[in-house]
Amino acid sequence: MISCCLVVLNFNGQSHLKDCLDSAFLAVRAFADNCPVVVVDNHSTEDDVQYLRSNYPQVEIIIAKKNGYLFSLNEAVALRKEEIVFLLNNDVRFDPDFMAPLLGHFEDAKVFAVSCKTMDWEGTRVITAKRYGYFKKMWFYRKWDTNVSQAVLTLDFCGGASAVRRTTFLELGGFDRLFYPGYFEDTDLSYRAWKQGWKIIYEPRSVIYHKISASFNKEYGHERAARLICRNEILFTLKNCGNLFFAISYLFLLPFRALRSLFSGNLTQAFGIFNSLPKIPLALIKRFGGARTNVCKESTFLPEIAGQ
Repeated sequence: MISCCLVVLNFNGQSHLKDCLDSAFLAVRAFADNCPVVVVDNHSTEDDVQYLRSNYPQVEIIIAKKNGYLFSLNEAVALRKEEIVFLLNNDVRFDPDFMAPLLGHFEDAKVFAVSCKTMDWEGTRVITAKRYGYFKKMWFYRKWDTNVSQAVLTLDFCGGASAVRRTTFLELGGFDRLFYPGYFEDTDLSYRAWKQGWKIIYEPRSVIYHKISASFNKEYGHERAARLICRNEILFTLKNCGNLFFAISYLFLLPFRALRSLFSGNLTQAFGIFNSLPKIPLALIKRFGGARTNVCKESTFLPEIAGQ
C-alpha cells in the first residue's frame, strides 16, 4: 500500500483544531491506521502546541521558528518520508472516506497532485472544484467549474485541500516564495508540474468542508488579501505565461491598466499592480533564467519535533 501522511498547517487555530483533527483521525481509521497525522505549527502566539500535546498526544507536531504561512510546508514536506503528503488547512473537516479517492490516482506515475472538492462548512455550496484558466485582453483569469461529477484534469491543486507526490514536490522546489505571503503559489507550482509532463487531477468524490475566510483572510484582512491576489496574478503571468512578445506587451500595458483602475475607482486592482512592481524583476529573472525555486537549505523549524 502506498505510504501517506496528513499534514495540517496551523497558526493560532485552536478553535478549528478539534473539528479538523477529530475528522482527520476518523478518516485515517477508515483508510489505514499507519497514516500519521502531523500538525505544522507556524509559531503560534497562543497555546496551540500545548493544547495539541494535552488533547492529541498521537499527533506529530513540527514547530516553525516563525509564521511562514503556506511556505512552511516546503520544509515540512522535506522532513517527511511518506510517498504521498496531504496538504491541509486547519479550518476544515473531512468526510470519513475522503482519502481513498485521492490516493487511487497516484497509481498513475504521472500524477503529481490530486485536489478535493471543497464545500462550505454547512455543505450547501461548492467552493473549489475543477479550475481552468484563460486570457482575455492579455489578462489572466481563473474560474471554477463546479458542474463536475467525475475525476478530471484541472489547472491547479488547492494548497490546503490536496494530496501531492512528495518526491515531485521537492524536485520542483515546492512553493515559490516569490508569492509570499500567499495566493497563486499553488497555481505556479501546478504550472511548473504541467510543464514537466506531470498531471493534476480534481477528484469530486473526495469532500472536505471549509470555514470560509477563517484563517488567512481573517489574519491578513479581506482588502489586503484581494490586493495580494492581484499582485500575485501579475507575478505569475510574467514568470510563466506566453512568449517574449507577450511578456513585453504585458509589461507595456501595466501602467495603463493601473491608471485605468485608479480612475475607475478599482483601488484593489490599482494597488495590486503598484505592489507588484518591486517583485517584477525577480519574476522576470525566474522566467528567462529558468530558475527553479529550491526548498530552503536552512530549515525554518525548531529542532524539537513535539511528541517524541
